[in-house]
Amino acid sequence: MTEYAALLHAYGLAVDTPGHLAALGGDDPAARARALEHLWSAIIHQGTPWTATPPAALEVAALLADPRVTDPGLRAELLNFLAAVAEAGSITDRDLSEPDFDVDVALAQALRGGDEEGIWEDGRLQGALYIRAVRGCRQVVPALLATATAALSDPSPQVQAAAAHTIGACGGGTPLARRN
Repeated sequence: MTEYAALLHAYGLAVDTPGHLAALGGDDPAARARALEHLWSAIIHQGTPWTATPPAALEVAALLADPRVTDPGLRAELLNFLAAVAEAGSITDRDLSEPDFDVDVALAQALRGGDEEGIWEDGRLQGALYIRAVRGCRQVVPALLATATAALSDPSPQVQAAAAHTIGACGGGTPLARRN
């Protein structure tokens, strides 16, 4: 079980993410629409990954195997989200080596007192969190690729097209998709 309260999305701590992920498999169309908006605006904000992005992508990938998720439009949208996550893992040629400080301690200190502003005031911490998010996206690519490959057999051409797009974003199974 992912502890989203310790992860970030574009608008702060990802405490609201579990509810949105649950709504994706639910029966409420309005909640599902808000959940999709959350994926695209908070979890992968304008193509930028956050520390909540990789675990959320894994949950979305698992949801695509859920027999309750039958709507082709929703399935295609979820696959497109997974493609964006895979692409986020390859958006930089920046050095992604581990920082020379304890990121978890720095994050805890920045959050001391419940104020998230400390995160945004520390450029080193921001950079380290970005590196963690990008590396996390790269690490989940094999699972995203497997999900997309399975979706190629979906009866919906819309889903098949989204699956093919996701496979391409994952590097099509090439060594690029397996890098760390």
